[in-house]
Amino acid sequence: MSGIPRQIGRYEILDLIGRGGMGVLYRGHDPSLERDVAVKMMHLDFTRDHSARERFQREARAVARLAHKNIVTIHELGEIDGAPFIVMELLGGKDLDEMLKSQAPMSLGQKLDIVAQLCEALAYAHDQGIVHRDVKPGNVRLLEDGTVKILDFGIARFTASSLTQSGTVMGTPSYMAPEQIMGQPVDGRADLFSAGVLLYELLAGHRPFVGDSPTSVAYQIMHTDAPELRSALPDLPEAITDIVARALEKNPADRYPRAQEMASDLQTVRLMLDLPLKSDDGQVGGGSEVVTQLFATMPRPSTNAPSASNVKMRQSAAEAAADAAPGGAPVTRINPLLLMGGFIIVVGGLAMAWASFGRPSGAPADPAGSAATSASGGTAPAAAVPTSLQITSEPAGASIALNGVETGQVTPADVTLTGTLPAAIRLSLDGHQPLTGEITEADLGSGSRAFRLRAEPRPVRLTATAGYPFEIVRGSTVLSAAATEHDLTIQPAEGRVLARSSQYLLNEPLPIDFQRARVTVELPAPGQLAVFSVVETCKVFIAGQDLGYIPLAGRAVASGRHTVEIRCDDGRTDRQTTTVAPGQLTKVEFRAPGD
Repeated sequence: MSGIPRQIGRYEILDLIGRGGMGVLYRGHDPSLERDVAVKMMHLDFTRDHSARERFQREARAVARLAHKNIVTIHELGEIDGAPFIVMELLGGKDLDEMLKSQAPMSLGQKLDIVAQLCEALAYAHDQGIVHRDVKPGNVRLLEDGTVKILDFGIARFTASSLTQSGTVMGTPSYMAPEQIMGQPVDGRADLFSAGVLLYELLAGHRPFVGDSPTSVAYQIMHTDAPELRSALPDLPEAITDIVARALEKNPADRYPRAQEMASDLQTVRLMLDLPLKSDDGQVGGGSEVVTQLFATMPRPSTNAPSASNVKMRQSAAEAAADAAPGGAPVTRINPLLLMGGFIIVVGGLAMAWASFGRPSGAPADPAGSAATSASGGTAPAAAVPTSLQITSEPAGASIALNGVETGQVTPADVTLTGTLPAAIRLSLDGHQPLTGEITEADLGSGSRAFRLRAEPRPVRLTATAGYPFEIVRGSTVLSAAATEHDLTIQPAEGRVLARSSQYLLNEPLPIDFQRARVTVELPAPGQLAVFSVVETCKVFIAGQDLGYIPLAGRAVASGRHTVEIRCDDGRTDRQTTTVAPGQLTKVEFRAPGD
């Protein structure tokens, strides 16, 4: 703990988490709200510049107003001896920098999802007028449930101003956009360049621009193109390489104009990768080999072509004629690669054609054994026969999408299916969780398919009592301080809600059901635990807590299962699992460890 302050403001400092270019990050504890937090002490000095203090506070307040699931929550702004500090939610998981260095395994879909979530957060912040300016793996946190959180949002803008020391470059050159390196005004498109670098690194395992000095890296960013991803990853769908290439354009005007468009394209490609198709061995699955070959047949878009989120399908001859070139030839302005949403409509037919290519020699082209003959004398593939299936839901009124495309129908409805099965179905209804599933051959045999939608999680009123003090926690956050009775509202969120008491060795999940309005829990009475051993130079540990040397006589503990471990002074250990009954004494006896 040497060099670590004992307190910052009202926050007790527990440990050092890390150091960065903008400040030092500590793990702290808020005694008022009984929760652990992250406290960042900034590398800034307000003692000589009161206007700087005002600018920082104005900037930080704007960031603190950002409320998005993919942006870390700021609890408080403060100042000590002229140095500002920021109090934030304490996050679990790992940052991408750590994951990249450890080469943690990630699927292609996970990598696309990480950057898609990143772009969703950037889109929200950009709409609020805030640009990050320091998007890099160290500022992107991946939680245990897969949620992405961006750290240090918007602070880089201020710390890169006149408060920085002379000659100091704020940010990481490898992830900075060309205009940012040259000191030009930047907007959200600079963040998208950084997101493109991050996506490249996730895919290739290394950064696109490397050098033996920051100056060398900066020169490459401004003057050289990133190495082709497909040269190292030949099976990577071309759709992905084009997204990366567009994000890494030197000229901001050639990049995505909005983060939401990049997020939409990433989500669409991921949907295509997950779409079940038949391979040449007749197997159905989400394997990307078939999808990769489908992607490869599509032409590359121009860098300024509209992305899938902005393209609208032409619906009349008059609209198509309006796009005619001066010579009379129609000009296709739709980006054929990024228009994945429209492309999904024809995937069923392509999949059927692909399956027919793998048909064994001599197999009939249709169930009757006959085949249509083309004008050239060849055999034409059998046409997909539309099939009608009734889709119902409880409750009714859910919108229906097939293979990622909205049908315009709501349940109950007779839906027309074409192409191969299984088909992906998605039902959406306000106030309910979206439901995804598959339509199979068995469903066609029954003629109908029924689904039940779950209501969206809603806050739950929790009443919890026990005969001894305990606290209510979720992760590292204390929701309700130690007491024998609790009455509080639990908001829907990731992570289990636990009843915890270090004194009674309690760490019990509570049965929270976010489909109910109220949950009442009464914890059973504690019991007594006694631990004995023929060797008395051993300590007793339960749930990692040191309870002292044997014998342990009549320790009050929460009823339930406990694992009792002894650690002897000579290095020997042993453990047993026992169940403590309410109001009763439970004895655990150890022989000499190793006997």
